[in-house]
Amino acid sequence: MLEDLIDKWRRGARGPLPQLTPLQLLNALVLIEREGPVGRRVLAQTLQINDGIARGLLERLAEQKLISVTETGVHLSPEGKKNLHKLLKQLLVKKILVLDESDLVKSGAAVGVHLARAYRSGITGIAQRDEAIKAGAQGSVTIAVQEGKLMIPPDNKNLADLAPKENSRLNSEFNPSDNDLIIIGFGKDSARALAGALAAVLSLQRT
Repeated sequence: MLEDLIDKWRRGARGPLPQLTPLQLLNALVLIEREGPVGRRVLAQTLQINDGIARGLLERLAEQKLISVTETGVHLSPEGKKNLHKLLKQLLVKKILVLDESDLVKSGAAVGVHLARAYRSGITGIAQRDEAIKAGAQGSVTIAVQEGKLMIPPDNKNLADLAPKENSRLNSEFNPSDNDLIIIGFGKDSARALAGALAAVLSLQRT
Protein backbone atom coordinates (compact mmCIF):
# COMPACT_ATOMS: atom_id res chain seq x y z
CA MET A 1 0.00 0.00 0.00
CA LEU A 2 2.81 2.43 0.86
CA GLU A 3 4.60 1.72 -2.40
CA ASP A 4 1.30 1.98 -4.33
CA LEU A 5 0.56 5.40 -2.87
CA ILE A 6 4.05 6.72 -3.61
CA ASP A 7 3.90 5.24 -7.13
CA LYS A 8 0.58 6.98 -7.70
CA TRP A 9 2.20 10.27 -6.76
CA ARG A 10 5.14 9.52 -9.03
CA ARG A 11 2.91 8.90 -12.04
CA GLY A 12 0.69 11.90 -11.36
CA ALA A 13 0.91 15.15 -13.28
CA ARG A 14 1.07 17.33 -10.19
CA GLY A 15 4.68 18.45 -9.99
CA PRO A 16 7.72 16.63 -8.66
CA LEU A 17 7.31 13.69 -6.34
CA PRO A 18 8.37 14.38 -2.75
CA GLN A 19 11.55 12.44 -2.05
CA LEU A 20 9.94 10.10 0.45
CA THR A 21 10.55 6.50 1.41
CA PRO A 22 7.78 4.07 2.41
CA LEU A 23 9.16 4.25 5.96
CA GLN A 24 8.83 8.04 6.09
CA LEU A 25 5.27 7.84 4.78
CA LEU A 26 4.29 5.20 7.34
CA ASN A 27 6.02 7.18 10.08
CA ALA A 28 4.15 10.32 9.03
CA LEU A 29 0.75 8.61 9.14
CA VAL A 30 1.43 7.07 12.55
CA LEU A 31 2.71 10.39 13.94
CA ILE A 32 -0.23 12.38 12.58
CA GLU A 33 -2.69 9.95 14.15
CA ARG A 34 -0.84 9.95 17.47
CA GLU A 35 0.08 13.63 17.72
CA GLY A 36 -2.53 15.37 15.54
CA PRO A 37 -3.34 18.07 14.96
CA VAL A 38 0.29 18.60 14.01
CA GLY A 39 1.83 21.46 12.06
CA ARG A 40 3.98 21.11 8.96
CA ARG A 41 7.18 22.35 10.59
CA VAL A 42 6.81 20.04 13.58
CA LEU A 43 6.18 17.13 11.21
CA ALA A 44 9.25 18.04 9.15
CA GLN A 45 11.45 18.22 12.26
CA THR A 46 10.10 14.97 13.64
CA LEU A 47 10.55 13.09 10.35
CA GLN A 48 13.90 14.82 9.70
CA ILE A 49 12.83 16.02 6.26
CA ASN A 50 12.94 19.55 4.87
CA ASP A 51 9.94 21.86 4.91
CA GLY A 52 9.35 21.57 1.16
CA ILE A 53 9.09 17.78 1.28
CA ALA A 54 6.75 17.98 4.28
CA ARG A 55 4.55 20.47 2.40
CA GLY A 56 4.43 18.22 -0.68
CA LEU A 57 3.60 15.20 1.47
CA LEU A 58 0.72 16.97 3.19
CA GLU A 59 -0.62 18.29 -0.11
CA ARG A 60 -0.76 14.80 -1.55
CA LEU A 61 -2.26 13.30 1.60
CA ALA A 62 -4.93 15.98 1.47
CA GLU A 63 -5.62 15.24 -2.21
CA GLN A 64 -6.14 11.59 -1.30
CA LYS A 65 -8.47 12.74 1.52
CA LEU A 66 -6.29 10.97 4.07
CA ILE A 67 -5.86 14.06 6.24
CA SER A 68 -7.98 17.01 7.28
CA VAL A 69 -6.43 20.46 7.56
CA THR A 70 -7.36 22.82 10.39
CA GLU A 71 -5.97 26.10 11.68
CA THR A 72 -3.96 24.24 14.31
CA GLY A 73 -2.52 21.64 11.94
CA VAL A 74 -3.49 18.39 10.26
CA HIS A 75 -5.02 15.20 11.58
CA LEU A 76 -6.02 11.94 9.96
CA SER A 77 -9.43 11.93 8.35
CA PRO A 78 -11.76 8.95 8.90
CA GLU A 79 -10.52 7.66 5.53
CA GLY A 80 -6.93 8.19 6.63
CA LYS A 81 -7.45 6.25 9.85
CA LYS A 82 -9.17 3.45 7.93
CA ASN A 83 -6.27 3.19 5.50
CA LEU A 84 -3.61 3.39 8.21
CA HIS A 85 -5.25 0.66 10.27
CA LYS A 86 -5.65 -1.48 7.14
CA LEU A 87 -1.95 -1.02 6.41
CA LEU A 88 -0.91 -1.86 9.97
CA LYS A 89 -3.05 -4.98 9.83
CA GLN A 90 -1.28 -6.03 6.61
CA LEU A 91 2.02 -5.56 8.45
CA LEU A 92 0.62 -7.72 11.30
CA VAL A 93 0.89 -4.79 13.72
CA LYS A 94 -1.50 -5.08 16.65
CA LYS A 95 -0.28 -2.23 18.86
CA ILE A 96 2.27 0.56 18.95
CA LEU A 97 3.19 1.87 22.37
CA VAL A 98 5.58 4.55 23.61
CA LEU A 99 7.47 2.90 26.47
CA ASP A 100 9.42 6.00 27.54
CA GLU A 101 12.26 3.98 29.06
CA SER A 102 13.20 0.33 28.86
CA ASP A 103 15.37 -1.87 31.03
CA LEU A 104 16.77 -3.31 27.80
CA VAL A 105 18.61 -0.09 26.92
CA LYS A 106 20.79 2.18 29.01
CA SER A 107 19.20 5.52 28.17
CA GLY A 108 16.87 7.33 25.79
CA ALA A 109 13.32 6.65 24.68
CA ALA A 110 11.78 3.38 23.57
CA VAL A 111 8.79 2.44 21.42
CA GLY A 112 7.35 -1.06 21.28
CA VAL A 113 5.48 -2.62 18.35
CA HIS A 114 3.50 -5.84 18.80
CA LEU A 115 3.15 -8.03 15.69
CA ALA A 116 0.71 -10.94 15.63
CA ARG A 117 2.16 -14.33 14.60
CA ALA A 118 5.05 -12.67 12.77
CA TYR A 119 7.82 -14.89 14.10
CA ARG A 120 9.49 -17.15 11.56
CA SER A 121 12.45 -19.46 11.91
CA GLY A 122 15.63 -17.63 10.98
CA ILE A 123 14.69 -14.23 12.39
CA THR A 124 17.69 -13.09 14.41
CA GLY A 125 16.89 -9.44 15.03
CA ILE A 126 20.15 -8.36 13.44
CA ALA A 127 18.63 -7.15 10.16
CA GLN A 128 15.94 -5.34 12.14
CA ARG A 129 18.54 -3.62 14.32
CA ASP A 130 20.52 -2.53 11.26
CA GLU A 131 17.41 -1.02 9.62
CA ALA A 132 16.50 0.77 12.84
CA ILE A 133 19.95 2.38 12.95
CA LYS A 134 19.65 3.44 9.30
CA ALA A 135 16.37 5.16 10.22
CA GLY A 136 18.12 7.31 12.82
CA ALA A 137 17.43 5.23 15.91
CA GLN A 138 20.12 3.84 18.17
CA GLY A 139 18.94 0.31 17.51
CA SER A 140 16.17 -2.19 18.17
CA VAL A 141 15.54 -5.37 20.12
CA THR A 142 13.46 -8.18 18.62
CA ILE A 143 11.59 -10.44 21.03
CA ALA A 144 9.82 -13.65 20.02
CA VAL A 145 7.11 -15.39 22.02
CA GLN A 146 7.86 -19.09 22.30
CA GLU A 147 5.91 -21.46 24.55
CA GLY A 148 4.55 -18.51 26.49
CA LYS A 149 7.98 -17.02 27.15
CA LEU A 150 9.55 -13.84 25.78
CA MET A 151 12.78 -14.91 24.11
CA ILE A 152 15.45 -12.82 22.40
CA PRO A 153 16.86 -14.43 19.23
CA PRO A 154 19.25 -15.64 17.95
CA ASP A 155 20.44 -17.05 21.31
CA ASN A 156 16.87 -17.36 22.64
CA LYS A 157 17.71 -15.77 25.95
CA ASN A 158 14.74 -15.62 28.29
CA LEU A 159 13.72 -12.01 28.92
CA ALA A 160 12.44 -12.99 32.37
CA ASP A 161 16.03 -13.77 33.34
CA LEU A 162 17.60 -10.73 31.67
CA ALA A 163 15.10 -8.05 32.65
CA PRO A 164 12.26 -9.35 34.84
CA LYS A 165 10.53 -5.97 35.22
CA GLU A 166 10.53 -5.42 31.46
CA ASN A 167 9.32 -8.97 30.89
CA SER A 168 6.38 -8.32 33.20
CA ARG A 169 5.59 -4.95 31.62
CA LEU A 170 5.63 -6.23 28.05
CA ASN A 171 3.41 -9.17 28.94
CA SER A 172 0.99 -6.81 30.67
CA GLU A 173 0.94 -4.13 27.95
CA PHE A 174 0.81 -6.40 24.88
CA ASN A 175 -0.58 -9.73 26.16
CA PRO A 176 1.28 -11.54 23.37
CA SER A 177 0.62 -15.08 22.10
CA ASP A 178 2.98 -17.75 20.81
CA ASN A 179 4.82 -16.82 17.60
CA ASP A 180 4.12 -13.12 18.08
CA LEU A 181 6.95 -10.61 17.90
CA ILE A 182 7.59 -7.52 19.97
CA ILE A 183 10.06 -5.08 18.43
CA ILE A 184 11.41 -2.30 20.60
CA GLY A 185 13.06 0.62 18.85
CA PHE A 186 15.16 2.96 20.95
CA GLY A 187 16.73 6.34 20.34
CA LYS A 188 17.50 9.70 21.87
CA ASP A 189 13.81 10.66 21.63
CA SER A 190 10.50 8.91 21.02
CA ALA A 191 10.31 10.08 17.39
CA ARG A 192 13.58 8.36 16.48
CA ALA A 193 12.68 5.33 18.55
CA LEU A 194 9.39 5.08 16.61
CA ALA A 195 11.18 5.44 13.27
CA GLY A 196 13.56 2.67 14.27
CA ALA A 197 10.78 0.34 15.37
CA LEU A 198 8.82 0.91 12.15
CA ALA A 199 11.94 0.40 10.04
CA ALA A 200 12.49 -2.91 11.77
CA VAL A 201 8.87 -3.90 11.11
CA LEU A 202 9.15 -3.07 7.40
CA SER A 203 12.38 -5.09 7.16
CA LEU A 204 10.39 -8.22 8.01
CA GLN A 205 8.48 -7.82 4.73
CA ARG A 206 11.74 -8.30 2.84
CA THR A 207 12.81 -11.52 4.54
